[in-house]
Amino acid sequence: MKALKLIVSPAALCLWAIIICISFSVASSDASRTLSFRQESKFGYAKSSFPVQMKRWDEPLFNLLTARARTDMAEFLKSAEQDAAARPTEGEIAQWKPYSQSVGYLEQFRTLGLVSYLEITTVTQGDAPPAITFKTVNFDKAGKRELGLADILDGAADRSITLQALAEYARADLKDQMGEDEDSESLLDLTKPDLGVYERFTLCPSTKIEKAAGLTIHFPPSPAGLYAGSDFHVTIPYTVFSKFLRPGMKPLFSGEPRQAPVSLQDAVI
Repeated sequence: MKALKLIVSPAALCLWAIIICISFSVASSDASRTLSFRQESKFGYAKSSFPVQMKRWDEPLFNLLTARARTDMAEFLKSAEQDAAARPTEGEIAQWKPYSQSVGYLEQFRTLGLVSYLEITTVTQGDAPPAITFKTVNFDKAGKRELGLADILDGAADRSITLQALAEYARADLKDQMGEDEDSESLLDLTKPDLGVYERFTLCPSTKIEKAAGLTIHFPPSPAGLYAGSDFHVTIPYTVFSKFLRPGMKPLFSGEPRQAPVSLQDAVI
C-alpha cells in the first residue's frame, strides 16, 4: 500500500508525465520536423518540404515559398507530361518512367530580423541519375522581402571587382578543400566571378550576437568529373568584401564565423 501511494503521489505523477512527454517527443520528432506539400500525376511526382520553424517563426516567408512551390510543382509535372507526349510511339509512352522532384530547405542563419535558408532540389528523369541543384533564400522579415547580393554589396555584377574579390577567396578556399596544387580549368570555371555563382549565398552566423560573420557560397554537386557527387561550401569573411558593403548593411557584419555550413552528407530533409 505504501509503495502504491508513492507511485500515485503528485510528485510521482509529475515525473511520469515528464517521461511520457519526452518519449512522445523523441518518437514524433522526425514526423514533425517538416511540413510537406505534394502533387502527383501519372507522369511524375513532386514534393516540397519546409522546416516547421519556418512556419512558426518566418510565416511571411513560409507563405511566399509555399505559393511558389505549388506553381513550381505544377510546372514540373506539366513538363513531364510534355516530355511523355513527345515520345514518337505509343509503345515508348507506355514504358514511361515518371519523373520525380524533391525540394527541401536547410536553415543556415537566423537573427530577429534576418534569416537564410539553403534550398536543395533533387530531380530524377526516368533512368537518368538524380540531379541536385542549390538555390538560397535570404529574407528580411521586417521588410518582408528577399535579399539579393546587390542589396548587400555595391557593384555586384558579372565580372565586377566586387565579384572578383569574392571569386579569389572562394577559389583559394576550394583549392584547399579539393587538395589541388594549381588553379585547374574546372576550378576557374566553378568560381568564375558571375552572379549565377555568388547569388547562391547565405549569411554566416557570427560569434557576435545578431551579427553575420560573412557570406557562405554554396556549390552544388557536379554530375560528373573528379568531384562528382560532392558539394562544397565556402564562407567568405566580411573583411574580404567590407569595402563593398552598402552603408545600411555595414552594421550587420562583425565577429568570426561560429558555425560550419551543413553539407548534403549531414543534412536530413
